[in-house]
Amino acid sequence: MTLRLRFAICILISLILSSCGPKAGSPATPSVDTAGTAVAAALTAIPPQPTYTPYPTTTPYPTLNLAGLFCEYEFCIGHPARFPFFDLEVVNDFTANRSSYDQGMLIGFDGSLYIFLSWSRLVGDYDPSTMLTASLQTDLPQETRLTEDIGGRAVTYILLQSTAAPTLPYGLAAAWRCGDRQFGWKIYTPADGQALDYLWEAVNRFRCSDG
Repeated sequence: MTLRLRFAICILISLILSSCGPKAGSPATPSVDTAGTAVAAALTAIPPQPTYTPYPTTTPYPTLNLAGLFCEYEFCIGHPARFPFFDLEVVNDFTANRSSYDQGMLIGFDGSLYIFLSWSRLVGDYDPSTMLTASLQTDLPQETRLTEDIGGRAVTYILLQSTAAPTLPYGLAAAWRCGDRQFGWKIYTPADGQALDYLWEAVNRFRCSDG
């Protein structure tokens, strides 16, 4: 628990206790509006805490080196060492849906790299455009789309015109299939050519339970 979070919780407890005590010249019954305002103010001071998905204690791939390898949801994918992924929760109808085997999203970022990974259950024929579109969101792709064999897997990718930040001007989005799921992947890097190198590293080490 961070110092800022502890401080915000102390404020929350103090404000709730003070709102419940009797005041001079007023009834002993606490004001619901005052207590609610105090709670809202304290919660606003608490910084959002990302949900981190740790490495699982067991893995269907015991022979693989897990250093720089994310393994969860019955797949593994390579990534730079000391670069953790965070599990994004999708809110639909006020319900938070965490990632699962059928669908999910992960994100990893620091000052020198940004990676977004998503997947969904395949319905009908596989079309890489589906996951490329999901990965792109509002980002702008270039016109040329390429498909290459990476580690025995057909991977379709496209370079991006847009940038994630002034320090991350080079982007790439990719898509591939594994068993009954389709995967989308996006990256932004500081140097030209790094995005494609990271794609090869990630997919060469990619495995899923269906092949």
